[in-house]
Amino acid sequence: MKRTAQKDLDFCSPEDLLAVRNDATPGVPIDAITTACERAMAVLYLLSGQFTGDASDRYADHIIAGVIWDVQGTIEQIRTLAAYGNATSTPDTRKRGDQ
Repeated sequence: MKRTAQKDLDFCSPEDLLAVRNDATPGVPIDAITTACERAMAVLYLLSGQFTGDASDRYADHIIAGVIWDVQGTIEQIRTLAAYGNATSTPDTRKRGDQ
């Protein structure tokens, strides 16, 4: 039984489908990387607040697991952006720290 069309749509997470646009400017997309890092940090700050108060006010485990999964996805986005920047950047012509 062949499932080639369906197999192309079978992914573990949304990040498996996400990629840098074909028309993106070459180089390190520093603004996108910075934004993704800030989002991840904001989510982690919100999550850390769950462990400082009364345990009865804590979110359910499935919500906390979703938060962790979100941060993992954001890190995968950062890796994708960094790999794109590395693949499309030109090495600096300066040598030995010359400015």
